[in-house]
Amino acid sequence: MQEPAARLARWAAALSGNDNEGMNRLLEVLEQFPLPELSRLLRRTIFSAIGLGAVALIVATALGYVLFGLGVCIGLGLGVANIRLVTKQATTAGASQSAHPVRALASQAAFRLSLTTAAIIVLVLVSNQLGFGAVGGIAVFYFAFLGNLIVQVMGKGFVA
Repeated sequence: MQEPAARLARWAAALSGNDNEGMNRLLEVLEQFPLPELSRLLRRTIFSAIGLGAVALIVATALGYVLFGLGVCIGLGLGVANIRLVTKQATTAGASQSAHPVRALASQAAFRLSLTTAAIIVLVLVSNQLGFGAVGGIAVFYFAFLGNLIVQVMGKGFVA
């Protein structure tokens, strides 16, 4: 196991390299996490999303905005589905011997983003409360993901 200072140095070098593309630097940073840690991170984020969705639905219902609460739950579900697809596609791209795995991941990310956008537009057309709740749900999911990532990084000594 590497010392925290060595990990931090590799992490900083991966983020600041000028000769790499942004996606390559991101992959280098994510390589610092062993697979069991990433699995725990995703599990914790999903459980956080379930709890946040239940709270949002209860509070929105109490305030008379049931569709908004349902939209938050839908948005959280879209975030979970997106993160699951990311991990599946990254595993597939890593296992394949493709000449351009970053390009494949980028095109798949664009496809997922367009699907999410289309789903949100349909929800907004159905009901403003539902659509805006879904947008808020996606944002809450990624804030929960980021918070769990920060906790994991700080807990493992990646940060001085």
